[in-house]
Amino acid sequence: MNKNRFDNFVAKNLPQALKRDTVQSLGDRSTYIGSSDIGGCLRKAYLDKTTNYEHDLATLIRFQRGHVAEGIIEKMLDGLNPTLQKEVKVTIDGFDLKAHIDFCLENKDEIVIIEAKSVNTAVDKPYDSWIMQVNFQLAMLATQTQKKLRAYIVAINLNTGWFKSFELNSNKVFKEMALENAQVLANALLNKEEPAPSKQPYCSTCPHKKSCPLMTKRTEDNELSGDLLEIGKKLIELNVKKKELEKEFEEKKTLIEEYMQTCGVNKIQVDDSLISLSNSVTSVSFDTKALKENEPELYANLFEKYQKTSQRKGYLTIK
Repeated sequence: MNKNRFDNFVAKNLPQALKRDTVQSLGDRSTYIGSSDIGGCLRKAYLDKTTNYEHDLATLIRFQRGHVAEGIIEKMLDGLNPTLQKEVKVTIDGFDLKAHIDFCLENKDEIVIIEAKSVNTAVDKPYDSWIMQVNFQLAMLATQTQKKLRAYIVAINLNTGWFKSFELNSNKVFKEMALENAQVLANALLNKEEPAPSKQPYCSTCPHKKSCPLMTKRTEDNELSGDLLEIGKKLIELNVKKKELEKEFEEKKTLIEEYMQTCGVNKIQVDDSLISLSNSVTSVSFDTKALKENEPELYANLFEKYQKTSQRKGYLTIK
């Protein structure tokens, strides 16, 4: 597709503008370990900090959904005077750990963390990586205050308007996992040793996937874990519900269809929806199977002359 001058300008200017914004708001992320680094794949976090890579324009635009979600949550908190992007810093083994907390609500007794998450599907409960990230923030904040601490994760689907909040308190297990991951990543960065990868929902868009052992080995290890396991479980659950709903849908559809045919009506109003019944039609088609069986030579000649090649996208099956 040919690009005009505006497209060319955006392709050059937008990455530079976003990079400046990141440095201004979060600093040089290659020099410290952030809360978003320890909840997912440590290999990706390591390579993000130690290699030069460029995201394509579409990926950069998608990343802005998180900032849009933060802007919406800021409006939700209007009047509460939240602290935005509160930075908390500690050091382990000579390496800085930093948490940039999206929003903090503070009174004389407690501090409440609000973490924004942009999603493209509804979630019933927070992902483990989210819980780990927030517990990292709570642990960091606990080094600087004696106040009671708790948190909310607010997930927003910008495409549908769906949102849901999840209240969290400090969890010892997730706190220890977060701090352990921070230690592993710090050691990897100090020793310049790439940590092991882990399967994540974002593997397909990872800029380092071409060299990832999990992607290049194509091993027979087909077990999911972490956030991907939760997504897989939800997919199976929804598939069962879908089959049950499809069966019920066909049963009720048949009852309404028989009623409309009996009464001779083509349209009925149900609240704000309209149910329509189309008339039966007769169609004529070409029976290629019969032609192949009865006139094999003619079929072969016609097929050779008029054949076309098409590619069908792979699809998911659930058994």
